[in-house]
Amino acid sequence: MSDQVKIPLPRSLQEIVGSLLFASQDPLTATELRDAVRAVEPEEGENAEVMDVYKTCTSREIDEAIKGLGKALEVAGCGFRLVCTGGTYRLQTEPSCGRYVRAMLKLDRPSRLGRASLETLAIIAYRQPIAKSEIEDIRGVDVSANIKTLMDLQLIRLVGRSELPGHPFLYGTTQIFLDHFGLANLQQLNELDPTLQRSNPRLKAEQYKRVEKKTELEKAAEEANKEAGETQDDSSQVPEVQDVEQQDDSLQDIEAQDESSPAKPTAEEDDFFIDDTPDEFDDEDEDDEDEEDIDEEEDEDEDDE
Repeated sequence: MSDQVKIPLPRSLQEIVGSLLFASQDPLTATELRDAVRAVEPEEGENAEVMDVYKTCTSREIDEAIKGLGKALEVAGCGFRLVCTGGTYRLQTEPSCGRYVRAMLKLDRPSRLGRASLETLAIIAYRQPIAKSEIEDIRGVDVSANIKTLMDLQLIRLVGRSELPGHPFLYGTTQIFLDHFGLANLQQLNELDPTLQRSNPRLKAEQYKRVEKKTELEKAAEEANKEAGETQDDSSQVPEVQDVEQQDDSLQDIEAQDESSPAKPTAEEDDFFIDDTPDEFDDEDEDDEDEEDIDEEEDEDEDDE
């Protein structure tokens, strides 16, 4: 039997990384590439030293291999390139060659998002996490249909619920969004237009959090103060009711006394009487009395005659 033909070892780590990305159906991270390279064991008769170099590769060496592969594909101009989206790497055809690929695969023209859906998607991308009501405040129209379209295309997703009243849903972008627009991460959105800056996710999320709950000690103190206030209010209200009842009883007694006995002026009331009549009016009263006496005497004389 003739000896089997031995397959030569790869010439470089860059060559291994390129083959892994080409064969993978899903994008791969640098860590996944490193683990895949380290998982291969040397076979009998192979150069152990070369295999040890690959088996002990570091994350830094994988990053250098990825950069080298990207530059090589760019120089070669072979119709596809290395793309990094969301921390993952994949091989992608050049956009300029897309029409030929679709013609060969007999694919229809790709659907395009309408202007309203694109505006809604841009607001979510720059302001996430964001609630539907805030999107409507910015656009000034209902966005229910636009959100449904973006959800069906898996460009946005639910990232949680707000702790505000009603607990509205919060929306954010997906990995497919990064893949579709060729973005390595969301920070690249700021590079597209310097006038638009993405909001800080942590500060944005703080807007949808309610005030922290008070500690148990603070709650106990508030309840104690509340109970003390209620007891004070009750104690202050009871005497007032009693006083009103006593006043009603005293008024009834006084009315009964008034009905049974006629009112008589007392000495105390006489002592407090003040004659504030002016003196000039007193003199006139005396003159009037003298005139009345004279008239009476004249009448008596006439009767005698």
